[in-house]
Amino acid sequence: MRALTSPEAAKNGSGQDWGLIICTGCSDIIDTMPTDGVKILYGYCGNEECTGKRRED
Repeated sequence: MRALTSPEAAKNGSGQDWGLIICTGCSDIIDTMPTDGVKILYGYCGNEECTGKRRED
């Protein structure tokens, strides 16, 4: 199996949302974004519980 970050994957899967934005507080997927390979970014969603955790950090 080839890595999803290979140049071939970028050519064949152009325009696909391989990137994920995941909430650090609750681990829910916030959004996806088009990337040239698998990318995972972390942030906080708008959930009140997660916003409270963000303030504690």
